[in-house]
Amino acid sequence: MKIALTRGIAITSYLGLIGLVMVWIVFLGGLADKYVSLYLLLLAGPLLIPLRGILATRDRALIWGALLALPYAVHGGMVVWAGADDRWLGAAEAALALLYLVSASYFIRWRAMSQQPA
Repeated sequence: MKIALTRGIAITSYLGLIGLVMVWIVFLGGLADKYVSLYLLLLAGPLLIPLRGILATRDRALIWGALLALPYAVHGGMVVWAGADDRWLGAAEAALALLYLVSASYFIRWRAMSQQPA
C-alpha cells in the first residue's frame, strides 16, 4: 500500500513539476515570444531526460530525477526569497520538487526492503 502510494506521489509530483515549469515559461513568465523556445529547452528539457524511466519506476531514473529536481527546488526557494510577483509559482515549484525528492526516495527504499528475502 505505502509503496504504491509513494510511487503515485512521485510520478504525479514529477509530472506536475514539468507542467508547472512549462506553464510558467509559456503563459505566466512574461517572456518575449522569441525566447520561449530557448527557455523551454533549457528549463524543461532536462526534466524530460529521465521521464521514461521514471514512468517505468526504474531506480536509476528515479535517482537521476531526484538529482535533477534539486536545482528546481533551489530556484523556487530563490524566487520566494526574492519577493517577486511570482512568489506563489516559486513556492509551488519548490514544493513539487521536494515532494518528488522525498517520495521517490521512500519509494526506492520501501520497494527494496519489500524485495529482500525475509
